[in-house]
Amino acid sequence: MRLAWRRNILLRLGFGIFLAVAISTAIYTTYVMRTLRSEAEQNLRERAERLAAVLSQALARPLFDINSAAVSSVVDASGATPEVLVLRVLGPNGAELASYVSPMKEPVSSIHVRREIQFSDARRNYPVGSIDLAYSRQQMDRDLQRQIVNTVAANLLLALGIVLSIFIVGRRAARPFADIRIGLEKLTRGETDIKLSGVGRDDQVGRLSDAVLRFRDTLTRLRDAERELRDLNAELEQRISARTAELTRSMQMARDSQAKLQAIVDTALDAVVRMDVEGRIVGWNKQAETIFGWTREEALGLELDKTIIPPRFRYDHKRGMQRYLTGGSSGVLDTRIEVYALRRNGEEFPIELAITQVKMEERDSFEFCAFIRDISDRREREQKLVNANVMAEAANVAKSEFLANMSHEIRTPMSAVIGMAYLALRTELTARQHDYISKIHRAALTLLGIINDILDFSKIEAGRLEVESIPFSLEDVLANVNSVTAQRAADKHLTYVIDVAPDVPRYLVGDPLRLGQVLINLVNNAVKFTLEGKLELRCALRGRRDDKVTLRFTVSDTGIGMTPQQKSRLFRAFSQANGSTTRQYGGTGLGLSISQQLVRLMGGNIEVESEVDHGSTFEFDLPFALSDQAALAQQASTQQAPVGDLKLDASPRRTARVLLAEDSADNQDVTRALLELQGLDVEVVGNGRDAVARLIEAGPRAYDLVLMDLGMPEMDGHEATRLLRIDSRFSELPIIAVTSNALAGMRARCLEEGMQDYITKPIDPQRLYSVLSRWLGMSMKVIPPVPPLPESAADGADARQAMLDLAALLAEFSGESMDYFERAQGGLATVLSQAEMGRLRHHMEQYEFQAAGKLLAETIRRQET
Repeated sequence: MRLAWRRNILLRLGFGIFLAVAISTAIYTTYVMRTLRSEAEQNLRERAERLAAVLSQALARPLFDINSAAVSSVVDASGATPEVLVLRVLGPNGAELASYVSPMKEPVSSIHVRREIQFSDARRNYPVGSIDLAYSRQQMDRDLQRQIVNTVAANLLLALGIVLSIFIVGRRAARPFADIRIGLEKLTRGETDIKLSGVGRDDQVGRLSDAVLRFRDTLTRLRDAERELRDLNAELEQRISARTAELTRSMQMARDSQAKLQAIVDTALDAVVRMDVEGRIVGWNKQAETIFGWTREEALGLELDKTIIPPRFRYDHKRGMQRYLTGGSSGVLDTRIEVYALRRNGEEFPIELAITQVKMEERDSFEFCAFIRDISDRREREQKLVNANVMAEAANVAKSEFLANMSHEIRTPMSAVIGMAYLALRTELTARQHDYISKIHRAALTLLGIINDILDFSKIEAGRLEVESIPFSLEDVLANVNSVTAQRAADKHLTYVIDVAPDVPRYLVGDPLRLGQVLINLVNNAVKFTLEGKLELRCALRGRRDDKVTLRFTVSDTGIGMTPQQKSRLFRAFSQANGSTTRQYGGTGLGLSISQQLVRLMGGNIEVESEVDHGSTFEFDLPFALSDQAALAQQASTQQAPVGDLKLDASPRRTARVLLAEDSADNQDVTRALLELQGLDVEVVGNGRDAVARLIEAGPRAYDLVLMDLGMPEMDGHEATRLLRIDSRFSELPIIAVTSNALAGMRARCLEEGMQDYITKPIDPQRLYSVLSRWLGMSMKVIPPVPPLPESAADGADARQAMLDLAALLAEFSGESMDYFERAQGGLATVLSQAEMGRLRHHMEQYEFQAAGKLLAETIRRQET
């Protein structure tokens, strides 16, 4: 047996395989048993859990309703399940409510499950008890044992079958070993037909071992050589692979980069054209195809100058290329120019061109890259814009000329109306005539204010309104505002307060005229819409920095107020709160719009706070530079003299002679009469040509001053002044411009042309007299209106009664005194002297009721005696 064991490898192999199968079978059986047990136990526990869940649902309602019979019925029904060994139903307090115990007598292993029972309604869950369940494992253990036995038996049968198969196959496989050994030995020696020799052992393994050892030696040598060759081949293949991969990546990156670059170039909004040093096209993007009409395939390789360059530029292109290639400079590289290009259909069109030089990888090699943009649409838009600007400028010029002509055409007759009314009031008139002329004069002045507002609005729209920056006194501006607006406030018996904070500087630099215009507009607007109560004009210091200050001006009233909707359109031109406002209070709706524009030009903005029936408050902040009294005095020396009695220390002289150049007959009469009221000697001519001829004929000392209308036929005042200033004999002759053109820049133009001063129509007599006083060097008195003549004795009696009634009202300090005085002025002028009437008017204007009453009392007493 031992000898058979040693000599027969099949026996040892069969036994080893059998032992391996037996061990693996034992391990596998143990693993399967545990796995099956675990799965079976898990399945059994899941069955028990499901049964417990079913019982919990079945018992929830009976336990909640405390239905013992239903609980017992469910517990008894569970006995139909043979695996249930014990079932106990417990209450919430742990007391046993029902139970079931299997009648089995033998002890059986089991699985215990405990589950809480809850009853749920739509609002919440209620714990109603629990169940304890013991579930039998007997059937599961039987099934496991049966499966284990079957598995062991199957494995043993498998092992026996394998061993038997090995013996059968081994015996059959041992037969060719001899031939294999002989063949291996022949291969070892390199012979094809050899005999067996050198066998050390008798069994198959010994003989096979000898052959394997010899073959191993041969194979070892071959393997060593093969390994070296394989290592060399592997290293070579690795290097080749790495280099190939690197080249592949580089080529792919180059292709990707080229593709990306071409995609970017193709998506460019400009045409991108590349040209080599020979002048051939080597690059052409999609936009170039669109602009020029050549496809990329067609364009590549063509000469650039014969493709997209117009014939008239080709010679210059070739010369520029030659100059650059020979080392010269080019004026088109690295800059943007606008030239013309050629489409495929022969059409020339404007382009924006930028050319750059692109260095290539090859040494000293480069290309030119041109970025071309079609600017045909832009040129068309620019041309349209130029045409529109030309048309707008023409329209602006036409508008300015229209405003100038309208100003002249309106102001010329207005000058006659206002002047004639002014002169008529200084003649002897009846009370009714005096009343009529006074109303005409006031209406004409009101109309003039409307015309000035419209012209100011037009100048603002045209951007021709300019603000000055001159030294001025804030007190003078506010005093002027008070003198213009106080009477209207007094006529409506309103309390009018002007308050300036103590820390507000009095001397500033700005535009006093426009500031006063804004304040007058705001105060008059407050007076217009205030029926009773008071209005206030206040000025306060908002801030000071270096030599600049910011002042806040506030105008408040107790008037009708405004709604938010009315405030939103307050500063719109030609609009008021609503139609009824215009009908009730009048006005053009321009005052506040102009005021807002003026304030913005001066660096501020008008803000409004208002409430219906509780008044309104307008306020704005303006910046001013600081000034002093010396600067104000210097500025005043260059401005016109104040309106009123002008007393100049001039030496006595002859009556001054004035030459009036005016084409309107009505204005000739008005101006002549105004001048003659001051005792001046006036001569009149109808145009500039006659004025120049008269002056040259009479000599430089024949006239002391010339009033020159600027808009006259044949020769206007500008040309006449230019001719006179050319003649040095008339260089000292004062020439005063008189014009209906009140647009911006006219005064500066007149001074540049050699005129000494500037008067606008309608002529304000006080302004005229002020200018004449300055340039003639003589004092001119203000001429008051002549009181109306008495019409009858009855009128005298009525006037006396009016005087008595007014005296009574003044004695009572009645608020109706001013209204009554306005109505009775004509009659009072018939019983009072001119001096007494002037004093009474002064007292009434200053609200000096006690002094006025005393004056009337003395007059009444004197007349009675």
